[in-house]
Amino acid sequence: FEKALMYLSMQNPKILKQEMPKSAAEVYFLIGKCHVESGNYPSALDALNSAIRINPAYSEAYFQRGLVRIWVKSQRPLLDFNRALAYNPNYFQAYLTRAAYFGMKGRYSKAMFNCNEALKIQPKSVRAYLYRGSLKFEIKNYALAVEDLSSAIKLDPLCSIAYYNRAVCYQYLGKNKEALCNYGIVLLLEKELNQRVLLNRGLLYYQSEDYDNALVDFKLAVSDSPDNALLYHTLGLCYHRNNQLTEALKSLSHAMTLKEHFIQAYISRGNVYMSLNTEQGYKQSKRDYCRALHYDPTNLTAHVNLGIALQSYGKMNEGWKQFTSAIKIDPNCHLALEARSIVNLQMGHLFGAFCDINSAVKLHPTPTMLTNRGVIQQYMKDPANAMNDFQQAIEADPTYSLAYFNAANLYFNMRLFEKALKYYDAAVKNCVDDEGAVLNRAIAKVLLKDHKGALADFDTAISLNPFAAHSYFNRGNLHLTMGENVKAEEDYRKALSLQPKDSSSYSQLAVALGRQFKKVEALVNYKQAIKLNER
Repeated sequence: FEKALMYLSMQNPKILKQEMPKSAAEVYFLIGKCHVESGNYPSALDALNSAIRINPAYSEAYFQRGLVRIWVKSQRPLLDFNRALAYNPNYFQAYLTRAAYFGMKGRYSKAMFNCNEALKIQPKSVRAYLYRGSLKFEIKNYALAVEDLSSAIKLDPLCSIAYYNRAVCYQYLGKNKEALCNYGIVLLLEKELNQRVLLNRGLLYYQSEDYDNALVDFKLAVSDSPDNALLYHTLGLCYHRNNQLTEALKSLSHAMTLKEHFIQAYISRGNVYMSLNTEQGYKQSKRDYCRALHYDPTNLTAHVNLGIALQSYGKMNEGWKQFTSAIKIDPNCHLALEARSIVNLQMGHLFGAFCDINSAVKLHPTPTMLTNRGVIQQYMKDPANAMNDFQQAIEADPTYSLAYFNAANLYFNMRLFEKALKYYDAAVKNCVDDEGAVLNRAIAKVLLKDHKGALADFDTAISLNPFAAHSYFNRGNLHLTMGENVKAEEDYRKALSLQPKDSSSYSQLAVALGRQFKKVEALVNYKQAIKLNER
């Protein structure tokens, strides 16, 4: 460009600019472009001004001067673009640039108008569709943005940025399958790994609870950026969700070495230690939560998680204090209010529990909150309002199995077994692995004389949790009712092997043995049941 400048300067006529022919304007224009490429914007403006002075109708010079004025943050670039279009109404690039300028200023309707004008001139312009699609994304009209980006892809099937933008739009529309497909195409089209695509796709997998694929993407992103603490933190969260606790601890610890006082990493590592469900894990989690609070005493998540840890290990008062601290910092912290209501319930403070959960529901009326309030009202012997909360929770989320389960329990306690059975069916339908719902449904069927259906449910409950003594005990009771004394004996013995100090199992085992005329054994078991009851 410096050589070009020297050559062009030699071509300048040594006469006054006012007397130069219009053809000289092109020389100044080219000099201006050379200065632009060299980054010398003041000289570029001088040359472009000279070109316009010589040829006042030089649309390209106006356009180039408008670009330079944007780069030097001048207040008048739009005037130059308008003049360029006035002298050349078919100046495609001027429309696109003006669209970008309006978009940059947040004037999206005018920006889209310019994109429309550009498309009238060049209906097959990929860039124009990309610009307009991006503008529609900015105004949150994601469906129309997808249409424009799809048009760009039809014109250029190898345009990776169009696929990427369309994936983001699909993500906002909640069409995760289509978003994942588009992210995958971007990675196939680009020669090098695109970290932004890997992160977006990994987060989408994470939200979809597909933790295995999320781990693959996050690992690739970490390999491309080994010094990124946030990436290691995200990787640790993914390991935790995938129940790979050792790897989660390693990733989170490494994140802390990369970033000093990484509060969120301390909280996340504390959560992993809690998942270990050991005494040592509890101590480590408490230490991490306390460190997070040391660096940021107002961190609500640390207060709430520390409170939950203390509550889990029976330290109700200490947990209650942590939740109260969080509420003092932010009276609208619904998580702290909900957690404190549960502690109040466990401590027998029903009115305090109700007040807290009621405040939480007002702030954040989720199906979980409504169900919890219903349970508390059940403890307060207010079945009408409890059922109302369960129904509201079901209305808010017709797939929320816990609301159906609690409503069924309420009907069961009211001895409305047919209604209870209907809600147990809904609970099991929405969560087939819910052992409690299956077991309670079996008991309801026993009371409704559906012995065959009850037996099938008991078998399912035991297959879901082979270590639940009460499942064997209840199935034994059914076998006893059906006159199958040998099978009943087997179930009672299995229940006692899992829970050796259960007097009810000894008593029922004695009944089963007595019916088989094993009187001596039956007497021994009766005596054992009496001993346990006396304690």
